[in-house]
Amino acid sequence: MTRREMLATLLASPILRPSGPQALRPSSPQDLKTSGPQDLTSLTIAQASARLARREIAPLQLANAYLDRIAKLNPELNAYITVTRDLARREARDLPDPRTTLLPALYGIPIAHKDLFETRGVRTTAGSRLFENHTPEANAAIVQQMERAGAVLLGKTNTHELGGGVTTINPFFGTTRNPVDRTRIPGGSSGGSAAAVVAQLCAAATGSDTGGSVRIPAAFCGCVGFKPTHGRISTQGLIAASPTFDHVGFLTRTVEDAQLVFRAFGGGAPIELPKPIRVGVPDGSYFFDKIWLAPDVKSAFTSAVAHIGARGARIISAPLPIDDKTMSRVFDPVFLFELWGRFGADWRADPGLFSKQFSEVFSLERPSVAEYEAGLAALKEYQAAMDTVFDAVDVVVTPTVNVTAPPIAGPIDGMRILRNTWPFNAAGTPAISIPVPARDAKTDLPVGLQLIARRGEDDKLLQVARVFETP
Repeated sequence: MTRREMLATLLASPILRPSGPQALRPSSPQDLKTSGPQDLTSLTIAQASARLARREIAPLQLANAYLDRIAKLNPELNAYITVTRDLARREARDLPDPRTTLLPALYGIPIAHKDLFETRGVRTTAGSRLFENHTPEANAAIVQQMERAGAVLLGKTNTHELGGGVTTINPFFGTTRNPVDRTRIPGGSSGGSAAAVVAQLCAAATGSDTGGSVRIPAAFCGCVGFKPTHGRISTQGLIAASPTFDHVGFLTRTVEDAQLVFRAFGGGAPIELPKPIRVGVPDGSYFFDKIWLAPDVKSAFTSAVAHIGARGARIISAPLPIDDKTMSRVFDPVFLFELWGRFGADWRADPGLFSKQFSEVFSLERPSVAEYEAGLAALKEYQAAMDTVFDAVDVVVTPTVNVTAPPIAGPIDGMRILRNTWPFNAAGTPAISIPVPARDAKTDLPVGLQLIARRGEDDKLLQVARVFETP
């Protein structure tokens, strides 16, 4: 088995056959419309924040609305591993009266954390048997920051085992189902977070992103997934495998909500954009090879770019330093070396704590130090080349994923799903996926548009995405 085959094995999970006669039924449009305009879970963060500030609703009232919906829908969606009902109610009750204090950015907003982020006193499994009974004594940095910002924790969302895949078919904690079509995967590894956001089981959710784990499920489920510049949000307390590529991000229903969440970390400020906005569409075949790019996704992407152009953007052909050999040079040896360093000793001590897929990854030798260093050197050159792309454009756009969400029953091509997102983990750039109208009337499955900006230009990226999100 080659390293590429080894990585592909890790990304594609075994097919799990959920039990019960209703386990794989398609969703009815009514399933996600059990809330109406009066249901508090239908409010965006912006809407809920305004009503909380005016004291039209109370934080406990909002938290209870979400907890009731979780009780109704989560047994089938399996978006949450752990629901923190008592903690959520306590946090909501303990928030100060909005008349007596300056409200923090996420005051009273019910959120969920991907179960890779450590939470003080709340079990953090990482979707793995290795951490099945792990109850941390301290919060991860992002958890602590959101707590300070006034967010209310509803629970911990399901993830691909150790964050190492794109399906959220989890052999230990069950499969998360796509809320748009429950016969399909939600993407991964932040699949539980995306499913919870779209099904209105939380207002926002955190995610980690090593090769696409925030943006892929956002695209498959039909929400916004934002990965800031590498290092912009601390990974302290994240159970992760690859410091070189690990990013912390989050999923929301709108770009405006992503800006509001990002404010908790000192970002999210609207900025004045250049006129016209220069939008780069990659040239060459890497992102648009017909072998990889599904026709329905291509059609949706083409229409989205035309819409952007009609809004006054200048569409520019942008050469990107990526081809079919780039991943094996700048990503594979670095990721696999660091994965071995994080979990290799645990696997040697007890292989039974890992799924068959993770065990197969460890069946080959760890890349050598020389290969790792060569990978880091190649990565540095790649990042420098990617930086120059943004001398000519403000953002680059691609399809987020080349296909719509595959059926849980398969086939699932993990490398195809990962193809368009990993380059921007390697580049360290901020990237966001926003939903665009699907063009395949037969399935009507969500399609994501990925926008990327220069390292450090997170606020600019969010502002551009917000402009192009609107009809």
